Amino acid sequence: MSQASQNSPSRHAAWPAVCAVVFLAGVAVWVAYALGEDPARAWRALLVNFNFFTPLAAGMVVWPAVVMCARGKWMGPAERIALAGVTFAPVSLAAFVVLWLGREHWATWMHEAGLPNAAWLSDPFLFIRDAAGLVLLWILCLWFVRRRSRPGLFKRGAAVFIAAAGFIVTLLAFDLVMALDPHWSSCLFGAYFFVSGMYGAVAAWTLIVLATRSWEIKDRMADLGKLIVALSLLTTYTMFSQLIVIWYENFPDEVRFVIPRLYQPPWVFVSAGLLAVIYLGPLVLLLTRAAKQSVPYLGAIAGLVLVGLWIERWWEVTPTLGGALELGPVEIALTAAFTAALVLGVGLFHRRMPAGYPREAA
Repeated sequence: MSQASQNSPSRHAAWPAVCAVVFLAGVAVWVAYALGEDPARAWRALLVNFNFFTPLAAGMVVWPAVVMCARGKWMGPAERIALAGVTFAPVSLAAFVVLWLGREHWATWMHEAGLPNAAWLSDPFLFIRDAAGLVLLWILCLWFVRRRSRPGLFKRGAAVFIAAAGFIVTLLAFDLVMALDPHWSSCLFGAYFFVSGMYGAVAAWTLIVLATRSWEIKDRMADLGKLIVALSLLTTYTMFSQLIVIWYENFPDEVRFVIPRLYQPPWVFVSAGLLAVIYLGPLVLLLTRAAKQSVPYLGAIAGLVLVGLWIERWWEVTPTLGGALELGPVEIALTAAFTAALVLGVGLFHRRMPAGYPREAA
């Protein structure tokens, strides 16, 4: 037996410990900033990562329901990877509790009097409804994962699950992003937030499938690549639909979100980068079938999309809260911690579930 073969089991056994160390180190860096001289930056980083990872992880569980309702038969072993997103529930719930405890640092509406929507933006009403919605979201995800362990289709239940997940994520978008500027309103922002979360979910699903070699035929990679392209177009459409209405109606309550991001440096350059990376980039980069069937290439595009979507969440929050265009230790460390938690949960779920899970429909 070669030395490489002897060391292989130990390397595989070490990855949970590595993920745990990265998670603890990232949390330690965040605590140091939150208790240090720049707590506002630490709270922005936590809010950004909650808004990025929660719709992404829950969206991974929603995707098999979407494929089921569309009568898709292509997922195979890759479905188990998507369902593993449910393991992120404890981290998501814990992050929300911490955000509630530190609400004075980031919930700007708490410091303004006489708001016309003060009844909606009130403490504790906002946090109670969001907490209830978040708990319900993860309960539904767990229910769907458990239900998929039994044979037989249940499309009606899957459709209800998709609708409920969309409603809850939309509520979180209104309360945790749009409410940061209590004078800004947009009817389409919730839909955009949910769709872009599903976009991140399919990109993460693709990247994990490729990393774990959880596919049997090349066509499955092509299907995941097509989903990335489709969601890039749908995300672009919902963003454009939001902007075009603001432009031709000239709504002052909605323009206040657009102007600093599309017309004022340095954020205008971030907006241009997002247009190239997450909105129109996948359409060009994954146009051919060969591109979708190349493991390194498809993995690189999925990773690039995830980075771009994280920056997009940061782009949504930071200008509103008065943050500067800078990415430093606290943002990187906390993002690494959330990533490690997701990877650890997906890996343990994948290893502990039986090879035939979920069983095919009868």
